[in-house]
Amino acid sequence: MAAPSDQQEGEGTSPHQPKGNGGHQEKSSFDEPASTQMDTLGVSVHHLEHIFLEREIGKPTRSAITEKCLSRESKIYDIEDLQGPPGVIRSKGINIVCPIDGKMGAAYVHCLQGEDHVGKATHMLSYSWNYTIGDIVNTLTDFCLQNNLNPKRTYIWMCCLCVNQHRVVENSTQQKSGMIAPTKMDFFAIFGERVKKIGHLLAMMAPWKAPIYITRVWCIFEIFTAHRMGGCKVDIVMPPKEKQSLEQDVVDNEGGINTLYETLGNTKVENANASVESDRLSILGQVQSDVGYSVLNNLVNDLLRGWMQGVLTQLVETRENTYDKDYVEFCNQIGVILRTNGEHSAAMKLHQTALTICETVLGKTHEKTAETYSNIGEVLHDMGDYEGALSKYEEALALILSVFGENHSDVASAYNNIGFVLDDMGDKEGALAKYNQSLAITKLVLGEEHENVATTHNNIGLILAEMGNFEGALSKYEEALAIMFSALGKNHPSVASTYNNIGFVLDEMGNYEGALSKYKECLAIELSVLGKNHPNVAGTLNNIGSVLYSMGDCSGALLKFEECLAIREPVLGADHPNTKNSLEWIEVINGKMQQP
Repeated sequence: MAAPSDQQEGEGTSPHQPKGNGGHQEKSSFDEPASTQMDTLGVSVHHLEHIFLEREIGKPTRSAITEKCLSRESKIYDIEDLQGPPGVIRSKGINIVCPIDGKMGAAYVHCLQGEDHVGKATHMLSYSWNYTIGDIVNTLTDFCLQNNLNPKRTYIWMCCLCVNQHRVVENSTQQKSGMIAPTKMDFFAIFGERVKKIGHLLAMMAPWKAPIYITRVWCIFEIFTAHRMGGCKVDIVMPPKEKQSLEQDVVDNEGGINTLYETLGNTKVENANASVESDRLSILGQVQSDVGYSVLNNLVNDLLRGWMQGVLTQLVETRENTYDKDYVEFCNQIGVILRTNGEHSAAMKLHQTALTICETVLGKTHEKTAETYSNIGEVLHDMGDYEGALSKYEEALALILSVFGENHSDVASAYNNIGFVLDDMGDKEGALAKYNQSLAITKLVLGEEHENVATTHNNIGLILAEMGNFEGALSKYEEALAIMFSALGKNHPSVASTYNNIGFVLDEMGNYEGALSKYKECLAIELSVLGKNHPNVAGTLNNIGSVLYSMGDCSGALLKFEECLAIREPVLGADHPNTKNSLEWIEVINGKMQQP
């Protein structure tokens, strides 16, 4: 048998035309009726990396294609400018008959041969033409690596290579529109059927802190379609460098978790744009009338959280335990993020690892040991073990005082934590005293406008409300909110908690409409940045149920308490006080609804 020719490396002519020069004709993986296969053909990841990127883009630029100098950093718009002469993509099939419509000019994918290069799409890539080809290929090769997929048998449907761009240009010229079908509704139906056939969408988002993806209306349309179709798996994928960026921004930087919340809080699909205004209006209109913007925003954030969780898990699994201060900081920082996201068991495991290193390597009187005690206390507190939490907080305070003295921000934080758990244990006076100690120190060492000052104002407001001083509580909450807006932005979980607390006070004052409004503001933020299964979401649902009950809407209240219980029981366990509280509410309301 003759040695493979260049054509067999993905450089061949149309599969429905004979090859010249006596070349060996391979049976391609798409020798099936065009009506069933041609619209879902994909390009292999192997081909994208070794042929398209290295040969088509990496080789010296030919003036017949484009005068632009192309590289891994070239965006898809640079590689194929639909407003200009044919670029790399259209030039590939310019003299080849399209196997779908029989007209001259074929899609890139229809110019390939051999199962190492082309086959029925296993994945659809949803991406922006503003991404660089290097980032796209790196993302797909990393996806194969992480999921143990063969790049030669992983076929990607991506519009720039799989849609016939010759027809896009023709239709745009004729219709003055960005659509590639006679009507928008035709295109929606065609695309939806293609998503359903392929069954696995890869939504490429980069950079992780401000994804271009969610600013492009066609990307929104694609993820919306996958969600609406049902049965289509959706994964977030990002270039490997974004994993490094996440580690640096969230793990290595103090307060980096706020960057995560800011990213999630900025997801607003309703603000996406398009080069053709009619396309934007048509797509966003469909989203709003079908599921609504908030549902799609929360879907995107759930996917982003899943990606972030995967990256953090991978970091924990692959980072070497160096048994030093750096590894203690790593474990504690990841643990704090996991705890905030409701992953208490995973968080506790990391904090316990950090404590073992602290006590055996750094010493029991080291400041990192105190920090780890506090972190363990916070997990225990979240899980309802108030005695255990108080013990850890007091151990932390004793160490911090011995290392730093009274006037230190860590001392203020320790007083704040002790006050919080004393409040939950019913000691309101003791809690208020600790909060006031914390506030005085925090203002002294951090200034009046620091986020920690806002936290302590908020906690004092809680105590005042519980003691019946509602006007005083509202004043404290408003002080806290003003600082948080400036220090944290309007979409931070702490802002949500303060809205919740204001709602509680208004509820106690009999202003049920005002309370319901604040609870809903709280819930919107929590769903956006924490996700629908977070304990804080359950708490807010509980409060909404309570105010609805006070307003006489028993059926609405029952629904909210049932939603609350569905979150609390699997996350907190059946024996947690909050879970039992939900069950009691449900029993009370059911009993009332059964009364004649």
